[in-house]
Amino acid sequence: MARTFSWGSDPQDSWFQGKGNATYNPDGKGNFNISGAVPRMYIIDPAQSQWRNVEATVYAKRVSDSGTAWGGIEAVARTNHTADTTNKCDTRGVDARFRYDGKIDFEKETNHPASVAFQQKQQWPTLPYNVWIGYKLVVYDRPDGNVKIESWLDLTDGAGGGSWVKVNELVDTGSNFGVGGTPCKAGINPAMKLDGSGTRLGSETGKPNLAVYWRSDNVGTNGLIYKKMSVREIAAP
Repeated sequence: MARTFSWGSDPQDSWFQGKGNATYNPDGKGNFNISGAVPRMYIIDPAQSQWRNVEATVYAKRVSDSGTAWGGIEAVARTNHTADTTNKCDTRGVDARFRYDGKIDFEKETNHPASVAFQQKQQWPTLPYNVWIGYKLVVYDRPDGNVKIESWLDLTDGAGGGSWVKVNELVDTGSNFGVGGTPCKAGINPAMKLDGSGTRLGSETGKPNLAVYWRSDNVGTNGLIYKKMSVREIAAP
């Protein structure tokens, strides 16, 4: 169903919450049009269960924006970032970015808005316009207790399930990702692994993995379009 909403729950989906300075315009035909300076789109179980090992997938088309380098296609997992100025340890999270400047990387937010980027690569001269780009973030706990983070790319618009190619990967050991970041409070290591256990040192709410969210920055009117978006639990390989 075509609809428009901004801050608050999608009237057709209680799991989906729009936040930030943005407007969301699903067209009823499978396209989700995004406008605004600070789009933030949260997937939260109304029953308040936490996300564990996750795969977040979307096909996104860049149409118009201000070219903010770090904006683009980005999902954030292992977080309960539902307020910007309180619960600073719950603002921690990990993400993969396909940036407007054509770079891809991983990012660990350690104390909103402070974050540390890692394993940056130049994937394109600039993120292409008017092309459906398949993006996938995978985050899961390994048997050794470390956290595996992967990003995947598909340029077939999902034909036959897509031809997904892994373009970046990282094993977070708790000593290599987030080093030098701003701690969310005294005594908290910003490089701490953000695992899926459901508890985390410093978490103010006791539910550090409540949300998975999508974000970008400085998007023009209907300047970023999503389709085929999903967030799902996966079994760790």
